[in-house]
Amino acid sequence: MSIRKVSRRAASAALATILAVVFGCSVALVPNNDPNAGGGGVAPTTLTINIINATGNTLDPEIFVSAGPVSADQLFAAGNKFTAFGVGRLGLIARRDGDSITLDCSQVRVIGTPGGTFGGGTDGNDLTNPAGTGRQIVLTQDLSVFCGGSVTFRYSQSGSGFTTTFTVDP
Repeated sequence: MSIRKVSRRAASAALATILAVVFGCSVALVPNNDPNAGGGGVAPTTLTINIINATGNTLDPEIFVSAGPVSADQLFAAGNKFTAFGVGRLGLIARRDGDSITLDCSQVRVIGTPGGTFGGGTDGNDLTNPAGTGRQIVLTQDLSVFCGGSVTFRYSQSGSGFTTTFTVDP
């Protein structure tokens, strides 16, 4: 991997982090047309999405993906909700559980969550009467996530509220 590519990735990751801190989410639409972006001669073709539910509540992580550049409002349209994972492949994650999804990079230009819905009720399972939601996160390929890498969305509870965070590798 050349120094130029490392610097561009580092700058992109820094910009995404600044946007996330300042605006509560990061939204950027910059496609990568560099066939050598992954280094080593063969460009990677997949992106892994990890979902961790660290709460005692049933979780609808509300994962949305778009194959093309879209705004946050466009991303969170019903047709972009990805549910082929979790309990019964319905897009739900049981308490203190998780799942991973590996998608072709061409399917994941933009990925995000409006924060996830945490089940309510006395048993924490009632998603029709939620106990709360986390923080909205929007990430774009080649600016904040990279083909060949992974993004992990972690849903947790902080006091009486809920938190949604993410980490990217690399």
